[in-house]
Amino acid sequence: MNPPRFVLDLEAVRHNAAAWRARLADRELWAVVKSDAYGCGALEVARASLAGGAARLVVFDVAEAQRLRTAGIRAPIVQVFAARGDDLHTAVFLGVTPTVEDEASVRAVAALGDWRGRRIAVHVAVDSGTGWSGVPAVRAYEFARSVSGLSGITWEGAWTHIAGRESMDGQMRAFAGAVAALRAEGLGVPVVHIASTGPVLWGRATGAARIGIGLFGATLSASGEAPALRHAVDVRATVVAVKTFDAATPLGYGGESVAEQGETIATLRIGYADGLPKSLSAGGAIRIGEARCAIAGAIGMNTTMVRVPADAHVSQGDEAIVIGAMPGTTLDEVAAAAATVPHQLLCSLARGMGVRRIGLPA
Repeated sequence: MNPPRFVLDLEAVRHNAAAWRARLADRELWAVVKSDAYGCGALEVARASLAGGAARLVVFDVAEAQRLRTAGIRAPIVQVFAARGDDLHTAVFLGVTPTVEDEASVRAVAALGDWRGRRIAVHVAVDSGTGWSGVPAVRAYEFARSVSGLSGITWEGAWTHIAGRESMDGQMRAFAGAVAALRAEGLGVPVVHIASTGPVLWGRATGAARIGIGLFGATLSASGEAPALRHAVDVRATVVAVKTFDAATPLGYGGESVAEQGETIATLRIGYADGLPKSLSAGGAIRIGEARCAIAGAIGMNTTMVRVPADAHVSQGDEAIVIGAMPGTTLDEVAAAAATVPHQLLCSLARGMGVRRIGLPA
C-alpha cells in the first residue's frame, strides 16, 4: 500500500522568489525559513530562495541559523525574535543579526562589541499590537534613551509583525511613531522591515519584505495584484478501496455522514497522522482525475473517504490530488476549506509525511 506523498519543487520556489523580487522592485526580499521552512527543509528552501534573488534569510531561533551556517550558508541572516543570554553570544559568533527588545540584552551585545573591538549590528523589535515580542511602541522613547549612549553596537534596523489586515493601518502608525522615537534619540535604524506575504499583497510598500508562505505559491487569497507564482507543493494519495453501497451506511467515526443506497465511496490512504486536518471533514474536497470528490465522514488517522460523483470513474490504485495546482487543490483553497491558514497546513503535511524535493540540486 503506497503511503501519501509530499513533493516540493525547489525550482518553483526559486521562481517564486524571483517573482516576489520583481514585485518588490527596489525593496529587498528576505526569505523566511523559520521552523525548517515550515517543515519543507530550511537548507534547500534557503538555497532556492537565494538563487531567486533573496538578499537575506530570516529565522526565529539562533539554533536554526546555526544549522544553516554549518551547512555552508554564508548569506546574511536575521533573527526575528528577541535573543538573550547564550543565544546572543552564538548569534554574534555566527555573524547573525540578532533582535533585541530590552536594555539588558542591548548592554550584553554592546559589551561583546567592545570586547571584539568592532560594532555589532542589531535590530529592534517593536510591539505594535501582537504582544509576542518587542519594545512596546509607546515606550520607544524610553527604551532609546536608556541605550543610546552605548558603544560597540550598530542600530541597523527595526521591525514589527502585522497581526492581520484589519489591524494593519493602526499597527503601521504605531510602528512609524516608534521608529521616529528611536531615531530622535540617536538610534539610526536605517533598515525597516514590516511586511510579510500578506501585508505586501495588501499594499504595504515600506522597507524589506519577509516572504515565507509566498515562496511556496500561496497568496492568502489576496484580492489585489499578486506575483505570477508557481505551486511548489504537490501532495497525493492512493485510492485503496472503492465501494458502491447497497443500503444507506454510516461513514467513519461518529457515523454523522451517510453513504446513500447506490452511492460510491472511495477510500484514500491519507489521514490526520499524515497531517491532513480533521477539520477538512466538513466541506473539504479532493481531486481524482477530473472529478472533484467531496470528503465524506470524519477523517481517520490513516484514511479519508470521498464521495465519487455519479459521472466519474474511480478505481483502486488511482492517484488523488490533495494539494496541487488544479482548481480547488491549492494551498490557499485547501487551508480555507480546513478553516486554517496555509502556513499551518504546510507545516502539518510536511511533518506528517516527510518531503521529497525535486528541482534545484540540494
